[in-house]
Amino acid sequence: MGMRAAYTLVDELTLDRLVSLAPEVLVSTLEDLESGGSPTVYLDKMWDGLHFLLTGVSAASPRDDDPLSESVVGVHVFGGEDFVGCTENDELQTIIEALDSLDRDEVIVAADFTAFAKAGIYPNIWDDDPDTLRRELTAAWDALAGVHRRAADEGHHLVISIF
Repeated sequence: MGMRAAYTLVDELTLDRLVSLAPEVLVSTLEDLESGGSPTVYLDKMWDGLHFLLTGVSAASPRDDDPLSESVVGVHVFGGEDFVGCTENDELQTIIEALDSLDRDEVIVAADFTAFAKAGIYPNIWDDDPDTLRRELTAAWDALAGVHRRAADEGHHLVISIF
């Protein structure tokens, strides 16, 4: 199985507990939250492609203070070998506005998949059918925007895990 991105809505107490955990138990605790029914949205394999589409760089090199980059990887990063980040509720609106400021369809139609491949964007699928890639990126964009809106609307924080 490849790497996937999960976006889990958590309340204040849960976020405080996650922040206090040692890195070696953080991932298993997040998996327990997901399997226990915490609202979670998955971008599966398209997280790095979506980050590249939005920012022009891989998620491996996120941009500080860039809400489009933060939409994929979060505002704050936890320590540890696996990638875990979070965006607190009061930071969500800036990200939502940044995503809403773009014309999704226009951005996706303009995607140059040879640039994705040349940049080594995960996963190595960028020579696949362009229409299929555009549909997958559209679905990922909609899921990403939707989970940010849901977290904001419900007063939750968003924890992002990519592994």
